[in-house]
Amino acid sequence: MGRTPKTPRGNETLSALLGSGARAEVLRLFLTDPMRDYYQRQIESATGLPIRAVQRELERLAKIKLLYRRSEGNRTYYQVDTQFPLFHDLRSLFLRAGTPQDRIRGEAAVEPSVVLLIHNEKENRHLLVYSGRRAPEFSSKDVVPIDALTRDEFMLGLAGQDPRVDDFLRNGVDLLGRREDVIWRRIEAAGYDVPKAKGVA
Repeated sequence: MGRTPKTPRGNETLSALLGSGARAEVLRLFLTDPMRDYYQRQIESATGLPIRAVQRELERLAKIKLLYRRSEGNRTYYQVDTQFPLFHDLRSLFLRAGTPQDRIRGEAAVEPSVVLLIHNEKENRHLLVYSGRRAPEFSSKDVVPIDALTRDEFMLGLAGQDPRVDDFLRNGVDLLGRREDVIWRRIEAAGYDVPKAKGVA
């Protein structure tokens, strides 16, 4: 009796479809969080690819108009064009082929009320901090446990009133990487050093 061949998963599938593992890594970054722009060194850091491979893939993707670029000072920033004809299909493909963390990150990245998203890998739980009155609804919440706190609840927890906050900040990784928000200065001032998850710029 012959062995059943393994079905390729995640980036293996995407690499096979796209013909390049480097291209799959670069696209994954842009399609998971399509609202952000990135410069080359950020992409290098997030993907782990050599800078030459990053430059080559950015050129190819810009040439077909999936990415557009703009210059600011001596940096060139790239962002995915959400009006590209295949954008929604490609994004859906990447999120379906990705991990549960890719899916929750992808949903959180396009929700304006989300302030931060931290994954406690040890307990496989997520902390979602949001602004506004109601927590955003995610389709992946049934397979990805989420503790949702308002920004004010999180700040109280940071001051020692919620042990869950301490646990997430000590044992978690940042799934969004949006460190420009003032909330990250408060986190650092409280003595926490939360690393970014693999693949997050």
